[in-house]
Amino acid sequence: MIADLVFPPARGRIRPARFVRRSHVPLAAACVVASSLRETLRELVGACEVVLGEPAAIDEMAWRALARGSHCFLTRGRRTDIVLVIPILDARRLVLRAFGEASEYDSAPISALESHALERIAARCAHAFDALCAERRGPAIAIPARDIPACAAYFDVRVSAPLPITLGIGIVRDLPVPAAGPGIDSLKLREILVEARAEFASGMVSARDLAMLRVGDVVRLDTKVGAPAALKVGPTTIAVGNCGFADAHTAFLVRTSSTIGDSP
Repeated sequence: MIADLVFPPARGRIRPARFVRRSHVPLAAACVVASSLRETLRELVGACEVVLGEPAAIDEMAWRALARGSHCFLTRGRRTDIVLVIPILDARRLVLRAFGEASEYDSAPISALESHALERIAARCAHAFDALCAERRGPAIAIPARDIPACAAYFDVRVSAPLPITLGIGIVRDLPVPAAGPGIDSLKLREILVEARAEFASGMVSARDLAMLRVGDVVRLDTKVGAPAALKVGPTTIAVGNCGFADAHTAFLVRTSSTIGDSP
């Protein structure tokens, strides 16, 4: 939760802050889709380079604008359905490249034979959506503009070489929010012991010097004398303070703590 949001004066160079709805599509799943599409395109048009756009939540108006004037192919899945969006010009370029024809004819209308070839290409691409669908339920099918379902999330895969095209990926039902693991009653944790350590100095030592350490050697550290020490549990710093002694034992005086607030 954001408790405060303040921008320093910048003479109008900072745009007003706004909040947007985020997609629940994991970036890792989108990366798997992009990688799989790259391998499929490699088989069809040769080695290619792709750039992945970050998944974003969209409304119906934005989705209709993205799908307008494009060839769309629907792949149904158990978890969600996927719409592959190929702009008309990019579809023409893709088919020409697959047929080995010259690209100067890419502005001509797509023929029935080329449309059939495009459907076959879309069917080949459908296996890339397994990371999102969880389980495909049927092949990719061409969808008329009037029947294209609205999508809740979208990302694109942009191909920069050997031909510039963009493949849009529309997610009909946004993926569910990842469920948190089962909670643990805080009362049950009170008697559990955790190992804590006080780190009062740190520095860098070369591997060569470390290997040559002998009894009596002095290792100079980067921390200055009197600098605050850190109380850590594992890699996490939970408090900052000073090291000392109490009742013949080493002790740590807490100055600030990330768990109980700033109090000496």
